Amino acid sequence: MHALGAVVAIRLTGLEDADAEAVRRVWADAVADEGRTDAVATVSPRAGDDRDAMLVDLSQRVTRAAIEAVRGKAWILHAAGLAAPNGRVIVFVGPSGSGKTCVVSAVGAALGLGYVSDDAVAIDGSGAVLPYRKPLTISADEAAPRQSAPGERGIGALPDAPLQVAAIVLLDRRDDAGDLPLVTPVDFGDALSELVAQSSHLADMAAPLQTMAALAASVGTVHRLTYRNADRLGPAVAALLAETPTAVDPTACAASAAVLRPAPPEEGVPVYTRALTLDALSLADPDRLALLHVDQYGQGTVRMLAGIAPAIWRAADAATLDDLVAAVVAEHGTPGERDAAASVVSVVDTLRREGVLEERPRWAIRESAVWTDLHDRVVVLVPRGGGVVPRALEGSAAAVWLSLVDGAGSVRDIVEPLAARLEADPAAVGAEVSALLEYLEDAGVVARLS
Repeated sequence: MHALGAVVAIRLTGLEDADAEAVRRVWADAVADEGRTDAVATVSPRAGDDRDAMLVDLSQRVTRAAIEAVRGKAWILHAAGLAAPNGRVIVFVGPSGSGKTCVVSAVGAALGLGYVSDDAVAIDGSGAVLPYRKPLTISADEAAPRQSAPGERGIGALPDAPLQVAAIVLLDRRDDAGDLPLVTPVDFGDALSELVAQSSHLADMAAPLQTMAALAASVGTVHRLTYRNADRLGPAVAALLAETPTAVDPTACAASAAVLRPAPPEEGVPVYTRALTLDALSLADPDRLALLHVDQYGQGTVRMLAGIAPAIWRAADAATLDDLVAAVVAEHGTPGERDAAASVVSVVDTLRREGVLEERPRWAIRESAVWTDLHDRVVVLVPRGGGVVPRALEGSAAAVWLSLVDGAGSVRDIVEPLAARLEADPAAVGAEVSALLEYLEDAGVVARLS
């Protein structure tokens, strides 16, 4: 079966004749040429008493195999798609329940458009659309979903012309919407969170945000389609497909292997650097910055920075707080009666908590360190002269050590809670903490991380 530019094989061995025929019928519009040997996966239907459930399960597993095959190679959207005779494709993006299948069924049949998919659409960096003509998943009221071949619903075949994205539409089905659908343009930055929520494997793409932005710009802008009845969408869809296309510059969408990495800190001076970022995208009017971070499990998170945060992020290249304040004032001017430094510190603290900025240097207990917590003090065995000497850390010194045990890495991470607990001046506490950390570093039991 053709699926998002790949071929997924379906093995019918072991099925009853009637079940095998049902599989052939609903997948008739996705059949690949006979003799293909390049299948990326082979999926076997799970036979059972409920044929409809078997077909739905098969469709879901073929979809997962197809998405796995194309991950990292294209922008994969939870979306439906219809193609005009000239190959221009309108992509309807939305979560389950937004009416994607109803839209392609009603509009495709009414306008004579080709069926691209009702659940997953992939767009490569040049704007080419990779179709997935899976069976339609039809749900009627409370009944279990059923599978139906697109041709059985009157939706046309794909055109001979190459498929190219022409419109990206956010579906917004509402019971309180008017009789006529409403089409409104949406700024890409405002649409980004919805697009990300309906995207798969962004973390596997190179420069995913830049690719998404370039593709959205190539179709003019993202649109929102607010509607109540899919049967009334024909004129609105026809108008979107008729809009003059914008040529896509492939270099603007090209994947980039560049990754923003923190700069090394200056020796002994607390500085701020950008956390490892997979992709960054500047947005204008107003000035915003979209960042894509990936955690250790490969899950991506998009964060949108606004206000003075973009200026801080751009300046955070081993920058001190004074450097960041100067950068903000240079870009935004003096904030009138407000204290510029206090405003910057507040935003920096937020960005640190969100994992957008990192304070350097950071400190950690060496894996080779031997120590014990005696409740009223911590005893650390300090290497000396081929042996070890016990060093007792009491009071605030013990608190510093236990903060490192709990994961606090920067001087500020340690100082802020300690100064609050002691009701002491953070600057004075900070000087003592820095001196202790340097002593422990010289003793070989903690390490300064770059």
